Amino acid sequence: MQHTEGSNPVSDNAYIYACSSSELEEGDLIECEAGKDIIVVGRGEGKVYAIDGICTHEHSELVGGELDGNCLTCPLHFACFDIRDGSVLEGPADTPLQVYEAIEADGAVWVRYERGG
Repeated sequence: MQHTEGSNPVSDNAYIYACSSSELEEGDLIECEAGKDIIVVGRGEGKVYAIDGICTHEHSELVGGELDGNCLTCPLHFACFDIRDGSVLEGPADTPLQVYEAIEADGAVWVRYERGG
């Protein structure tokens, strides 16, 4: 989700810093931790997205996978997830991933993460 004019996420405690916008080029994946959760942030088709960082099929870190357009491929068994909504595009996974709102503001990428959530 792209940031539009309005409230600044830096002042909203629901957002955590993920990376600088310049660090995240098209097709890149960056991992960040939020509480006990691992979140992967990626840029697909010019937009930033945030999604659970662990594959739902086997415990594999998705940051080591590949992002092609909106398809995030797990490096272990090659399950493919839609980074926009977490849906499974190709098995062996059959459980979707949780997605988080990701925005860009002031040269940074921010992820909406409710503390304790």
